[in-house]
Amino acid sequence: MEYYADIAIQIMFLMMLALSLNLLVGYTGETSMAQAAFYGIGAYTVGLLTMPVAVAGLEIATSSGVAGGAGWPFWPAVLISILVSAAVASAISIPALSRVRGEFLILMTLAFQLVTTQLMGSLTSITGGTFGLTPIPPMTLFGQSLIKPSQVVIVVGIATVLTFVFCYRLGESPFGRVLKGIREQETAVRAVGKGTVLPKVIVFGVAAGVAGLAGALNASYYQVAAPQSFNLDVSILAIAVVILGGVANPVGTVVAAILLGLLNPVLDALVGAEASAWRGVIYGLALVLVMRYRPQGLIPEHQGPLRFLRRRRRRNAAESAAPARSERDRVPGAAPTATDAAASRPAPEVVLSVEGMSKSFGGIKAVSDATFDLTRGQITALVGPNGAGKTTLFNLITNAITPDQGAVTLNGTSITGLSISEIARRGMARSFQDGRLFERLSALDNVAMAIPDQRAENPFILTVRPLYVQKRERAVRQSALECLQLVGMHADAETLVADLSYGDQKLVAIARLIATGADVLLLDEPTSGVDPSAVEHVIDVISDLRAAGKTICLVEHSVHMVERLADRAVFLDQGRVLAMGSMKELMARQDLKEIYFGA
Repeated sequence: MEYYADIAIQIMFLMMLALSLNLLVGYTGETSMAQAAFYGIGAYTVGLLTMPVAVAGLEIATSSGVAGGAGWPFWPAVLISILVSAAVASAISIPALSRVRGEFLILMTLAFQLVTTQLMGSLTSITGGTFGLTPIPPMTLFGQSLIKPSQVVIVVGIATVLTFVFCYRLGESPFGRVLKGIREQETAVRAVGKGTVLPKVIVFGVAAGVAGLAGALNASYYQVAAPQSFNLDVSILAIAVVILGGVANPVGTVVAAILLGLLNPVLDALVGAEASAWRGVIYGLALVLVMRYRPQGLIPEHQGPLRFLRRRRRRNAAESAAPARSERDRVPGAAPTATDAAASRPAPEVVLSVEGMSKSFGGIKAVSDATFDLTRGQITALVGPNGAGKTTLFNLITNAITPDQGAVTLNGTSITGLSISEIARRGMARSFQDGRLFERLSALDNVAMAIPDQRAENPFILTVRPLYVQKRERAVRQSALECLQLVGMHADAETLVADLSYGDQKLVAIARLIATGADVLLLDEPTSGVDPSAVEHVIDVISDLRAAGKTICLVEHSVHMVERLADRAVFLDQGRVLAMGSMKELMARQDLKEIYFGA
């Protein structure tokens, strides 16, 4: 009985470590090679806090002569271990995540892991050196010391279940939706007004805190914290569990942890002393086979019983909502036609002013002294040949690319130099030529991402006010559903964006833009790549936005579409504004015909 309880405890420690890492790797798309370091920080912290205080002139007998600890009770020490692990992770992630990602983040966390392991082995008077910190007092419950595995397994089991529930709720919450957006398209998350550095720092700290909890329980169970228990091999094992089980799927992580955790006793029984070598071979072979034949893992992100039930509830909610938008439906409150809307609009009012915008890349002048205005409630088109600088101008206006010179004023207030997320929060949002959608999220989640002022995206509120979060999330999803209805995509709300046609993806991108609530919308080639049969629908949607009072700046190569939509056009060539006026006026000019419209 004690033997099997010990195996279960080892597996649950691996589960907790891998579940914490899945928040980073699976939900946020950030790979950390240092999860075992935070696992170890939690272990050493609980050891130093719970070991008895050294009496004057008498050191506590340890394997390496560590004088003693703080004499704290077990559970307060566990709480501090969680906080210390989280604080250390947050401290190192702030400069790292704001500047690097991808392979550079892997290298940074790898260096931290190696340095931490070395410090564990060399700070002898604090950590016990290579022999470890021991004897660490055992965990206690209601004043009773828990020594036997059959006693400890209950406590560790409860901690593992709570870890699973916490990680699942966090990952599938509005905060988790932001994390997934960062994983898919970080620039697009910023473009709808969301910050991306703070959520990454928070999840880095939370993941480390969970690892610290596992480490504290581990040290108290084995009554020792030694460097070899928290080295790079342990981090690699946790990554293997996440990849094998399926990223962003806690159920898959649990399954993979059980499979790999059972490998140890099986190999010990079969090959004895050679178990360690065989274990490495099997881990490597399993990863190669998974990456080759099932890269999504044993249980992919959007599969499993929990997700099936959740999708079913969402689908029922969608079906019970208002019917899909018909061909003649309009934005609520809008006039029935663009002509009627134009007649009822007040005198033109400048909403956005772009003055002297310039940008060079080396010796190439991409945009040169571009100046124009956007008028409230009108559609202004940027037209010109390929390479004229239209999309670059969008990037400069939203500060996605820093201009060399120039100024942008929105509603009378300068927004020059503000971040793309702050500009979106101030009322101007943009779409992208290539869509920049979150392909592994549903159409509904793509649009819900853009809805502003979601307090439920705060992980603290998520933890302390779960009922409020549920209520707010229902309201957010209903608003997102209404935005999808406006573009005729209501019926596909629960469909993954990756499974939609390119034309439908463009409509989802427009719905996401509407959801920001911005008054100024920058549309970058909304019909490029769209099937001709769907172009008319896109034209109707954009007309409805104008009729509802939105100010739109449009980049579009289709002269037919610009003629149908644009109140005025700005003609660019080689980054310079050559002319402004109605499309009829521009098309009548011989010099512009030769450049773009054709003789």
